[in-house]
Amino acid sequence: MTSRQSIQLNEQNAISSSAEIAVAKPSKSQDKSVETSSVKNTSIIAQSETCQKTRLQPFQLSRLPNLNNIPASTRRIKPLNDFLGQQRARASVEAALSLPYDGYNIFAVGPSGLGKRTMLKRLLLKQAAQMPTPSDWVYVNNFTDTRQPIALELPAGQGPKLKKAMHQLWQTMLNTLERRFTTDSYHARIETIRQSTGQQQQDALIELTQEGEALDLRLISRHEEHRFVPVHHVVPQSNTEQPQNNLPPEMTEEEMAALAPSERARIAQNVRQMDKKLEKLGSQLGQMEEQARAKVSTINRELASSVVEPKILQIAQRFEHVDGLEQYLKVYAQDIITHVEHILAQDEEDFLPGIFDRVPPRYQVNVVVTHKPNSGAPVIFEDLPTHYNLLGHVEQLTQMGTITTDFTLIRSGVLHHANGGFLILEADQLLEQPYAWQGLKRALRSGHIKLSSLEHMITLTGSISIEPAPIPLQVKVVLLGEPYIYYELLEFEPELNSLFKIRADFTDTLPRNDENEQAYMRLIADYVQKEKLLPFDRSALAALLTDSSRQAEDQTSLSLHAATLGDLLREAAHLAASQEASMVSAQHIADTLEQRRYRLGYLRELYWQDLSRGTQLIETSGLRYGQINALTVVHYADSEFGLPARLTASVYQGGGDILDIERNVELGGSLHAKGILIMSSFLRSHFGRSQPLHFSAALAFEQSYGEIDGDSATLAELSALISAISHIPIDQSWSITGSMNQLGQVQPIGGINAKIEGFYDACKLQGLTGKQGVIFPVQNMQHLMLRQDVIDAVAQGTFHLHAIYTIEQALELLMDRPAGYIDSKGKYTKGSIYAEVMRQLKSWQVLESGEPEKDKKRKKKKSKDKKVALQKLPEPNVVDSGSTQSTINAVSETDLPEACVNSGQTDMQGN
Repeated sequence: MTSRQSIQLNEQNAISSSAEIAVAKPSKSQDKSVETSSVKNTSIIAQSETCQKTRLQPFQLSRLPNLNNIPASTRRIKPLNDFLGQQRARASVEAALSLPYDGYNIFAVGPSGLGKRTMLKRLLLKQAAQMPTPSDWVYVNNFTDTRQPIALELPAGQGPKLKKAMHQLWQTMLNTLERRFTTDSYHARIETIRQSTGQQQQDALIELTQEGEALDLRLISRHEEHRFVPVHHVVPQSNTEQPQNNLPPEMTEEEMAALAPSERARIAQNVRQMDKKLEKLGSQLGQMEEQARAKVSTINRELASSVVEPKILQIAQRFEHVDGLEQYLKVYAQDIITHVEHILAQDEEDFLPGIFDRVPPRYQVNVVVTHKPNSGAPVIFEDLPTHYNLLGHVEQLTQMGTITTDFTLIRSGVLHHANGGFLILEADQLLEQPYAWQGLKRALRSGHIKLSSLEHMITLTGSISIEPAPIPLQVKVVLLGEPYIYYELLEFEPELNSLFKIRADFTDTLPRNDENEQAYMRLIADYVQKEKLLPFDRSALAALLTDSSRQAEDQTSLSLHAATLGDLLREAAHLAASQEASMVSAQHIADTLEQRRYRLGYLRELYWQDLSRGTQLIETSGLRYGQINALTVVHYADSEFGLPARLTASVYQGGGDILDIERNVELGGSLHAKGILIMSSFLRSHFGRSQPLHFSAALAFEQSYGEIDGDSATLAELSALISAISHIPIDQSWSITGSMNQLGQVQPIGGINAKIEGFYDACKLQGLTGKQGVIFPVQNMQHLMLRQDVIDAVAQGTFHLHAIYTIEQALELLMDRPAGYIDSKGKYTKGSIYAEVMRQLKSWQVLESGEPEKDKKRKKKKSKDKKVALQKLPEPNVVDSGSTQSTINAVSETDLPEACVNSGQTDMQGN
């Protein structure tokens, strides 16, 4: 029987149960003795019917796969290489891939551990294999403005070839130039120019010197200055040879002073005239030098041009398909021809070999990204998406205390490498890095990759940098994130929808049917093959299917948490290998799960130690007023476990307020507070229609020192409160969990398996009595995937599980009497729980109104009703007062009627 069929059956049984209880209603014509017997019989019938109709059978507590549908081992299963159970996400991704427009990037949303990245990467790789390989990109020097390097686009794989060709070109040209400029013919031509220029300069200087001598002036060089000075006039003697070194002596200042003024004036005029001619001759000599150098440069350029241009033409013809390369090579060749002297002399820093390359940096080619030809589009995952790693950056060098940079220090980012393909990023890692999200947005919005200095962005200062030409960007970005990240980003980032127009929702569960079970086993086979694990036999596959539904907490679902499955497979295979087994069996799976439970059970073990020592006050037997065992789930790191928690209620005369102690001390969450308000509404609607509620109450989780949230304790809180008001004890053998609405209908809750197993472990620790069990919403039946030891205990009748529809069913199980219904007189049936609640509320009303006569009648009636209702119970040893406390030990558990327990055991034996 499926869980859905069992739920429908329970609904029918609940209806028939109500009808049977209604038939048991006593008639008006019966006398008092018959009426007392009828109330007692109604209590037993109601209790028995509720137990029978809500009790679950062992086969309902889990779902086991059909072994006939499971292959003998993973060796006979074809591995799955596809999206499992993620058809919606796959459709979203395929839509994004088919739309070649800006903004159709993908935000993959789903819990972590589902294998989103693996599935997406597989799909993207398949798509990328059919796409063209993107271009290579290189940066070269901008000889016009070195601060703005030029970006060149080349076909895939041509970038390194261009760099190698340019490197070889440089080496070949340099060697050829060095040979050409060291030939005898070259030096002869240069020497001819120099000698000619020198002779011309010498002749001009001799002519000027002779002109000065005719004026009795001599050209001298003194203190690095050339000038004319007067000398004594010497009359040439005929027929007499004058020695060449016997030059006329210079005139001293005294001799100049002794001359006549007219003579001095004449000499000074001649000196000024000759100095002007000397200055003019200096300019003429400089022009001669410049002309000589120009002639040498012309010869050098002609020689360099004859070497460089043919080789540049070869490169241009080889890469003629590259836009902009021809123009660059022309400027490149012209720069070499112009600076050939510096290149050969290596007397300037710009023409020295680079630090990491023999080619000077200005003539190098910087390949920023290259791809293997015909390799398809790139699919890249970046695990550290910093601003630099995404967009690239420009490195800097420090030499002699000076920071320098050039285009050869440009470093690419993942956007360069993923350009023309796909880039996968983790959203949380992206948002953790400063300016990374802003940089990615700017690149996607502009459609270009533009390098910018993060130092300038942060400090608004920094060293000198360069501005490389932007590179066109065409990439599909895939962000991976959990739902809360997506919705928070959507709230605070208005541009998210315009940049990531496709949301791919990944689910964490898969409907469990025969087809999906086969697909899930193919997924297991895929892990086994990829990880090279031992094969898993039929029993192991069955155990894995069962554990998957347990992870999903649903009999009708399978968990798609790939990380958990992968860890379990690896650990079980390692355990089997350590035991020298040839295949992994169900026992290995069970042992692995047990080992994991032990490793993660430290906190749980501490709680059980406190419980066994009596430090943690939990009772699993006996009867108590206003006290009940609620169930909680503790989440700790990567583990969770269920625990019972004592919940108590105290009531006293008041104005109808219910004090939530957890909320008042700020330990209760908003959902817990909502449950309290729903419970208050239920009480007012059932007991406050004809009168105000003249009581106040307080609720608390005892020995709870952490935050509590959720509404799964609403049933327990209401049951404890009704027990405290009606003064009817609750059997501590039961624990209860469940939410409810204002109409008293129970609602499903989470963590049902952990809660049931937690209470079972507590009962087992304190001793199983055969009466203990858990009450929970019927809607949670489909979520039951309990441990085998719990199922065995239910099958043996030592532990019980009851699925209920309403709060009334819960009260009948907990208090062993009918909840009650409104009869034809508008009152709750006698002896019922609700009747006791109304009786107590009326007594408080009488006390508050101060009417002694009515109070006397009420006490008399109370005594009679109490005799009828408690005929089967001993007289409770309780101090009667205006309030009911939760810690009073009123009734012994041995006095609890055996109707529910005995009927349950009989039913189990009958099955």
